[in-house]
Amino acid sequence: MIHQMLNTQDTKIVVWDNNGRVWHLAGPNAGREGVRLSAQTGFMFAPVQLLATEGARQDGATFARSVRWKKEWDFLAIISAAAGAQESNPVREFLAVHDAWFRGWSTDKPVTVGYFTRHQGWRFQQFQIDSAPEPSGDIDPARNGFAMYKMSATAMDPLERHFDETMVWTNASGAGEGILRLRNAADQPAWPRYTMNGPGRWSILDPVEGLDQLRLVQTPRLITGQTLRIDTHPRHRTARLYTEGSTASVNVWGQLAGRRWLASLDPWTSTDIVVKVENGNTDSSIIGAVTPRSSRPF
Repeated sequence: MIHQMLNTQDTKIVVWDNNGRVWHLAGPNAGREGVRLSAQTGFMFAPVQLLATEGARQDGATFARSVRWKKEWDFLAIISAAAGAQESNPVREFLAVHDAWFRGWSTDKPVTVGYFTRHQGWRFQQFQIDSAPEPSGDIDPARNGFAMYKMSATAMDPLERHFDETMVWTNASGAGEGILRLRNAADQPAWPRYTMNGPGRWSILDPVEGLDQLRLVQTPRLITGQTLRIDTHPRHRTARLYTEGSTASVNVWGQLAGRRWLASLDPWTSTDIVVKVENGNTDSSIIGAVTPRSSRPF
């Protein structure tokens, strides 16, 4: 039996609000909870601008870099009683849906919006409401249990997130060296995260191009029962050490003594990451995780 989401070509749009409620706005089950999406703008591509330098002695300009701004999403929400509601008072049912919908939004805490297509799967983004919703239509929506609102929300991070893609390498042969093939299935560069266990000391490839030899970054030495988690992203580099039997973690980034990863994973590529472990055993393993990020929901 084919799942209903795979049996249709429609794009599914879902909101997970701040109270844990799920709202199916478009696609399969649209309006099941009483809210549907009628129109939207600004949802597709992350706003981008090219930065360039210009001079009096050059023709044209010199490209510096590109930057992406916050994404502003404007949409029309149609609120009515939930589909299949058995409430004897339809106006009361409408007002309950109306109240629950706006309770779930906040200017300070973002909701999660998910887009699903059969070709691309799920992509997620976080939005927070940025202006007061504007009612459109009847003065008193309780007359017919129906209301429309023009709403505007902003995503501070303009890029869509995919589900994590992970790969595991285990030193089963005892050779102490192997390959992690990490895939970045998106149009933006990705910075991997690594989780490894002790005992031993790990060396992980930094995929910098144009070098005569491989550039490997060494981690602090681990003992049995320890787990090290490293995030290589330059905006939030972290290295935290966890010890079996303790819930606390220790920041050990300083023990890398300035060693860090300089290169990201290119868009739409799979990269072979060389990993080595010294003084490990056949239970030594490392997990490489990538969160692909796209400039569009599909």
